[in-house]
Amino acid sequence: MNRKITNLLVITIILLGMGSQDTLAKDTFYYLGHGMIQVVDGSTDAIVADIPIDGWLRESDFSSDNKFLYVTAKRHLIHKVNLAENRVVKTIDVGDSQWERFIYGFDLAPDGKSAFVNLLSRTTRQGEVVVAAPRLAQIDLEDGHILRSIEVPWSSVSLVSVKNSSHIYVIGKDIVMVDVSDDEMKIIDRYSMFEKKWNILPLWDNTKENGGIFMVNYYTPELMGLISIDTNSGEITDTPLDGPPVFAYSVMRSVDKKKVYAVMDELTVIDLETRSYGPIIPVPGGTNYAINISSDGKKIYVAGGGSSTTVFDAASLKPIKVLKMKTDGMDFRRLTF
Repeated sequence: MNRKITNLLVITIILLGMGSQDTLAKDTFYYLGHGMIQVVDGSTDAIVADIPIDGWLRESDFSSDNKFLYVTAKRHLIHKVNLAENRVVKTIDVGDSQWERFIYGFDLAPDGKSAFVNLLSRTTRQGEVVVAAPRLAQIDLEDGHILRSIEVPWSSVSLVSVKNSSHIYVIGKDIVMVDVSDDEMKIIDRYSMFEKKWNILPLWDNTKENGGIFMVNYYTPELMGLISIDTNSGEITDTPLDGPPVFAYSVMRSVDKKKVYAVMDELTVIDLETRSYGPIIPVPGGTNYAINISSDGKKIYVAGGGSSTTVFDAASLKPIKVLKMKTDGMDFRRLTF
């Protein structure tokens, strides 16, 4: 009798374990294209939904409860997408009757009701075009009106918030640290890049998928390097790489934190320990802007630039699937449920 009970318990544990596999993390990817977001099931790598949307999609951010995706479009629209219903539920315009405003950098505020945006603004006065200095602004996501703002340097194109902190990093030629704790925001520090002859294009932000690490590649006349911002601590890390530089638009760290994957016309593997380049694999779809990884680290996705998304096996680095998208793309984001 005891043996029967023991066997029953073992079978029960096995079945429960099998059942728990179904409740493991599930990846859903969002392909940001022209006039459309396409939803990809990470289990089957099949396109499961199309979300019509207005304009070319640029920056994006997920709400803290993972229920909504905010995307900017046409440089002046912010769309709020309900991820359970796969539809746009709200759109606001950051411009008004006085100023045209253009977004270069977007980051949701901790309150969930507002967002920080980097704005370039212009208007016409007496037949002459007037261009205002760029500003970091906090805007109300209900109607788009500006709650407060501060002038920031020209060329600012990306924003990164430090968790459990009042600091936002404005990224352009340099990284400018802004304290947003008071009614009046203040620039408190600067991390120099321009003086180091760094050339940087920080347009693809996978911080959420990258374990809270914002990472982008840079170029000097001699080399390619990686700069990262730990959004948990605010620490900035510079990783120069050895050897002739490869060409890449964007990069992403592997799940085991030992490698970085870079993409443009090729998928390049970078060894973080040796700071050297590994395999370089041509991408079947040609030029790609964006890269992402499955949450288990077993698959690599490259997308954007053209109208295809290529799925690579991370172990063999062989393409295992090419998805034909309906539009050219800009970015490819992952949400893990």
